[in-house]
Amino acid sequence: MATENYVMLESGFTPSTPDESKPIAIDWGDNRDIVKGCQQILVDFLPGFCDALFKQVDEDIYRLIKASTSEARRTLLFESMWRLQERYEEIKENYRRTAPQWFFTNFFFSFQNTSILNDDSEVDDEEEYAWSSKEDKLEDESRLSLLDDKQLEENVALTTTISKADQAFAKEIYALDERFSFLQDLPVDSAVTTPIRPVLLANTLRDILDEWDDEVIIRITIYQSLGKVFSRFLRKLYRETNDYLKKRGVLPNLKTSHIKNITHEPQQPSRAADEPAPQVYDSVMTGLPEAWYQYHPASTMAPPSALPANLPVLPRYEVLQTLNQLQASVFSEVDAEQIDWNTVQEHLRQQVNQALCLNEQGQPTQRVERNDQQIIEVIFRLFDHILGDDTIPNAIRTLLGRLQIPVLKTAIQDPTFVENEMHPARRLLDSIASASIGWRNSGDSSDKSFHNQVKQIVEHIVKEYEDDMSVFENTLHDFEKYLQTREKAQKVMEQRITQAVSGKEQLAVAKQKISDLLDSPILATAPQAVQDLIKKPWADFLTLVLLREGEEGKAWKKATAVTQSVEQYFDPDLSDAKRQQLRSSIPGIMKTFQKGLDYISINKAKSHEMLGQLLDAFDKVSQESLKETQRKAPPPPPEEPSPEPEISVEPDQFSEMAQSLPDGTWIRVTRKEDQPPLVCKLVWHSQFTHTMLFVDGNGNKALQIKDIQLADQFRDGTAEIIADTSIPFVTRMLNRMRNAFAPSSRENA
Repeated sequence: MATENYVMLESGFTPSTPDESKPIAIDWGDNRDIVKGCQQILVDFLPGFCDALFKQVDEDIYRLIKASTSEARRTLLFESMWRLQERYEEIKENYRRTAPQWFFTNFFFSFQNTSILNDDSEVDDEEEYAWSSKEDKLEDESRLSLLDDKQLEENVALTTTISKADQAFAKEIYALDERFSFLQDLPVDSAVTTPIRPVLLANTLRDILDEWDDEVIIRITIYQSLGKVFSRFLRKLYRETNDYLKKRGVLPNLKTSHIKNITHEPQQPSRAADEPAPQVYDSVMTGLPEAWYQYHPASTMAPPSALPANLPVLPRYEVLQTLNQLQASVFSEVDAEQIDWNTVQEHLRQQVNQALCLNEQGQPTQRVERNDQQIIEVIFRLFDHILGDDTIPNAIRTLLGRLQIPVLKTAIQDPTFVENEMHPARRLLDSIASASIGWRNSGDSSDKSFHNQVKQIVEHIVKEYEDDMSVFENTLHDFEKYLQTREKAQKVMEQRITQAVSGKEQLAVAKQKISDLLDSPILATAPQAVQDLIKKPWADFLTLVLLREGEEGKAWKKATAVTQSVEQYFDPDLSDAKRQQLRSSIPGIMKTFQKGLDYISINKAKSHEMLGQLLDAFDKVSQESLKETQRKAPPPPPEEPSPEPEISVEPDQFSEMAQSLPDGTWIRVTRKEDQPPLVCKLVWHSQFTHTMLFVDGNGNKALQIKDIQLADQFRDGTAEIIADTSIPFVTRMLNRMRNAFAPSSRENA
């Protein structure tokens, strides 16, 4: 967009088209050129920002399409994406045209004219709320569907994007606020606030999107994409603007030491106190096989010391050739649902022992060199632990089991496998095992499904690997790229589920708070016109304000104060003198009600009728009429019996564990005997209702439970934290092996 399409007025910026411009009550005086320079930075910023935004939107929608398991849903997403792409240039041009006008015209105007909800002064009928504009108002009564789940989810998505950006760039925004107020020689609270805040960039986009009827999921995806682009672009915009203002001598005394930019990184689950810290294995094989034989006498595999010393030693290349012959048959016909891991593992040991050391009659004819035999035992024991870990689903364990011979071969070729966490074969095991935690079969049989991806990896390695380590390296590289795409899709699903659940809770909490506020015996016996206004449209307005601003917002405080004034005015016990004093506040009350009804877009005729009836009620009120209204009012419904008081439980380590569980923590929940344990991850914990939301490894909702209920399950042992999921999986399994052969373990054996 060319700069010349905009002109600088005494009061700010406005499009040069005569019928679109209007005077603004801000005089920048000598600072006009400085503000114009800020405008130029914004104008130069917008093209690249818009292009990056819609490129990100395309990527994110396409990820949703690839992650979808429903053909109908994929078709819906494709059609929505195409419709959106057809409008990209129009939306971008509209945004680039509207944004400077909004920032430097409407925004300044709205802040120059303070609304009734922001201070106690008298206001004109044409004033607007500071957090609202005519462009931001709901256009008709149907827009109250914001309170429905889908619209609320959209609102939460946008609010989350704005909140994260505000926190991420808190220092830069603080400096800009101070500098713009310095330009006007006004305190920050009275001056025009930074006209390039995230909320204005976001709301401008929302206003433009409101012109079209998009699927809610597309709008939510756009707002989430906006957050990603914010994180890459806004710091540059804010720093360039701050640097420009500094060069122009706008240097207020900034004290930003208390302001912190906050990044939103997922928290890692803490390690349980009774779990060992990760250890560095100098030589995990030292003494391990002999100890294993000593405490596992049922094994049919002969230890090296049990074979006659005069038997010929099988050369290593023949060991590897023999293992090549076994590689394709391991676990090839195992039923993952009916498997007994101990039996299968023991059978595999017998196969290896037979192939390497025994003849057809079962007599030893040769032996494996001691170091190779130790490696064989360590790898088998490692897979005992891997296949015995029930955090990995059976179907994935079966596939991992097929990698025993390839891993055994690579460990014989390169014994550093046990010590080197960066070994490609070891990293592949880590990646598959970690990514499979909590995975549940969703019925997706496509090539891109997680199970089929792992299956293809295993089959490729079993078929191709002989002695070339690049087979593991290339497979690991491709799998990590797949996991990156899968993880992004999971995060989208987790965010949507969390927003939906938290949004419902916010709405429920807000409605309950409004109900409590309006649950007054005085309002219940007020004139019917007052009740009709307070109980429905005004309650809707209060709900919207509470959801948008919270209890600390000025609008909420002002609106509740007006509600309390109405309640006080219609109190039958109020003296005539006191009521007469309150009559002076009626004009302000009426204006506030008018603003509220306008905001929720009540039909003008209906609004005037309701407000007229309210004014009549104010005029006709007297102690006698109130008492008569109270006498004729229907009797209150009988009180419902109080619910049984909940049995309080003294806080203990289990309740503290549940209440302090960090997001990202995996837990294992025992279910019915015929069902595998539920493995799921905490993604949200409500501060209001103490509800906890867990998802499975696919990012789908798996468990919703109160923290007090989870504490009970921790207490009775039906739930437990899966510790150390941040430690590589193979390292955890080796830790278990090490602990199993510690002196204390042997003494207890």
